[in-house]
Amino acid sequence: MERALKQAVEFREGAKVKCPKCGRIGTLRVDTFRAREHEYKYWVVRHGVRRCILKRFEEVKPLHPQKQLLPLEGEKPVEREVKEEVQPQPVYPRELQRRAWYAAKLASSVGALKENPSVENLNRLRNTAAQITERLGIPTGSLLEAAERYIKVRNDTAKMQLNEALTQAICALFSPLSLTPSLAEKRGKEKAAATILASTVEALEQKVNTLAEKVNTLISLTTALSSLEQKVEKLNVEQLAEEIAKRIPTTAIPRSKVKGLRKMLLEILSDGKERKSVEVQEELEKRFGVRASASSVAGRLSELAREGLIAKEKRGKEWYWRARSG
Repeated sequence: MERALKQAVEFREGAKVKCPKCGRIGTLRVDTFRAREHEYKYWVVRHGVRRCILKRFEEVKPLHPQKQLLPLEGEKPVEREVKEEVQPQPVYPRELQRRAWYAAKLASSVGALKENPSVENLNRLRNTAAQITERLGIPTGSLLEAAERYIKVRNDTAKMQLNEALTQAICALFSPLSLTPSLAEKRGKEKAAATILASTVEALEQKVNTLAEKVNTLISLTTALSSLEQKVEKLNVEQLAEEIAKRIPTTAIPRSKVKGLRKMLLEILSDGKERKSVEVQEELEKRFGVRASASSVAGRLSELAREGLIAKEKRGKEWYWRARSG
């Protein structure tokens, strides 16, 4: 068997060869198989997602210490120089290796099931899925449902659904791991962080300037209040009353006129003409010499409208007021 195998194919990874087992053309690869804590490498011929296992990789020796036959598809074996290059194996995190091993085992189980849809292969897939769920906490119910459906119907749609379920399960296997960002991603994140930091510093500077202005204003008010207190101490009662009267805002309504404001408004609207609040406010100052704020006038008009003494109507964004007829 071994002699016939050597005569049928010479081993070079990546070469297109005729498989000595099934007779189809495939790609020669070295696949790694893992059993518990041990790893084994085998020469295999890849036919798409399927493969034929040929020989243990360690048992195959080159035909010459420095030369090896590398057959190509449709060509005679050509003797070529083989340069042995020792490449350092990358070291991956332990958790990544563990999850990758389970992903390979799960994909291998699904591949065996698609190649031979039997109850035995389905049970093997169930055992693998149970290990993944128990040890890693990854749900595999959707994958098992897709596998059972594929065994029952065995059509292309079920096969596509099984492949999709396998992809989702493998993604769930690796999703808890934080992938190492590329240099461009790092620079992009650093640039975004710098932009946010600059905006924050600028906003902070604006707040500090605003706070400084408020502090200066407060200092000025404190100085003015201190000066006013000193003046008040020197004034008698009459002079103090005069000073307070000077500082009363001109828009304030005297207490004696608050009760009469309603009557003034009713008198202004008694002619039946519609007016806006601003017009009523101007008429109030013109006829009675009372300067009332817009909120005071609007409040009194609303009270009169609720009591049914005047009518109101909204046109666009403005309210119009008039005396209620009848």
